[in-house]
Amino acid sequence: MEYILKCLPPQLSRIILEHNTQRLEEIRIRAGKSVILKLGLVEMVLKYIISSSEIIGILQNICNNSIYTYQNQICNGFITLPGGNRVGIAGNIVIKDGQVSNISHVYSLNFRIAHQINGASNELLRYILDTKNNTVFNTLIVSPPGAGKTTIIRDLAKKISDGISEINFRGIDVSIIDERGEIAAMTKGIAYNDVGIRTDILDNVPKSIGIRMAIRSMAPKVIIADEIGNKDDVQIINYAICSGVKCIFTAHGSSMEDLLKNEEMHKIINLELFKRIIFLDEKEKGKVKNIINI
Repeated sequence: MEYILKCLPPQLSRIILEHNTQRLEEIRIRAGKSVILKLGLVEMVLKYIISSSEIIGILQNICNNSIYTYQNQICNGFITLPGGNRVGIAGNIVIKDGQVSNISHVYSLNFRIAHQINGASNELLRYILDTKNNTVFNTLIVSPPGAGKTTIIRDLAKKISDGISEINFRGIDVSIIDERGEIAAMTKGIAYNDVGIRTDILDNVPKSIGIRMAIRSMAPKVIIADEIGNKDDVQIINYAICSGVKCIFTAHGSSMEDLLKNEEMHKIINLELFKRIIFLDEKEKGKVKNIINI
């Protein structure tokens, strides 16, 4: 949080510090509009209207005055900050040869604040742990954006890796494929978040590459990754599960109907690669709305 505040205009940082930053989940910044803080289900509209020049200044601070260095991340629509925090970027999208080559005239920044919450996965554990065999079921966790999926799988990684003495679950080897650096928040080879003593992290790598690397080099019992659903995922998930590795992934959606509208997710579900599909309650973080057993 300290790093984020240093990136913002000093007056705005002072105003934010007047509120309960421990509950802060998002800082929404839009050119010519009031800054909005999201604290759980509560929105707080600040009496601070941000200018376009301030947005550019914030972006330069985020990029350490070298926006060009962060160009690849910017083209993906976000920049990952130390601590696993993430800044979404919106504005005029520049397309070249069918690919995003730049975002010019930046209009919006969305700071998403990462929190490590011990016990965030407690309600899901009974559906995911296969205590008889001291492993986990292949599981897909589904919810709309912002409903706490990443926080939950971060806590799951820690529990599966460390073990849970209360139920005699012994810790097992976990590999996290941290494509956007949000789960473990790796900085210079050190994980900012505690993801367990038996966990290996492949940071800043596409899942289609990282999963294969992990299986070949780290021999995990469980692989955890965030936000599947693109065309490369079907083959690599099938490869992982057919290799005998258990998988826990997340995806965006509110219902099975939502998932099936995504062609690639439709293929994954039809292959019956997951034993459990868990839908989270978008209104109450960490709560289960529905479970489908396959």
